[in-house]
Amino acid sequence: MDTMTTNLIKKELVHISHKLYQKGYTQTTGGNVSCRVSGTDLVVIKKSAVSFGEADMGDMLVVDMDGEVVEGDGKPSKEMNFHLGILKVRPDVNAVVHCHPNYCIAFANTMDSLPLVTVTARKALGRVPCVPSALAGSSEIAGYVTDAFANGKELNCILMCEHGICTAAATPEAAYNLADLAEGTAIQAFLTMQIKGTCKE
Repeated sequence: MDTMTTNLIKKELVHISHKLYQKGYTQTTGGNVSCRVSGTDLVVIKKSAVSFGEADMGDMLVVDMDGEVVEGDGKPSKEMNFHLGILKVRPDVNAVVHCHPNYCIAFANTMDSLPLVTVTARKALGRVPCVPSALAGSSEIAGYVTDAFANGKELNCILMCEHGICTAAATPEAAYNLADLAEGTAIQAFLTMQIKGTCKE
């Protein structure tokens, strides 16, 4: 294992974690981030029960594709199974971000997909379907998320009913940007719907 490479990935995931927290895209210790170590069957993923806002390099563990920890101390994120699931079914994906942005959750709980109300959202997100609710960390939620990305080869973002969103991209920064765009789009969609409703009265 190339320690220099894994350390660079850990540093980038810490940076992304802090940005997600600063944006208010998660609460308490919720959310998780991961990135494939290029050319290996290893993945760097955030440790369980660690806040995005307080995460440091020691909170980023290296696991294999079976979920066994090969570097670091602690337990990987309880959502590790859908991170690994996405990476297994989507070789074009290297990084996964899961977080709990408020407006996206509101749409996930009420609609089948995120309304894409801007040209930018339609171009970058394409479509953002919603998967059913299930207990956090369960095999059911892992299956829903993995299946969505497996069956939708063009998908890079999904809503998760009562749970949040998940984005998948070539790099952690790209996965973060998709999450940022999805929440911005959810806010814009909400405002659009409010104004349309007011104008009809």
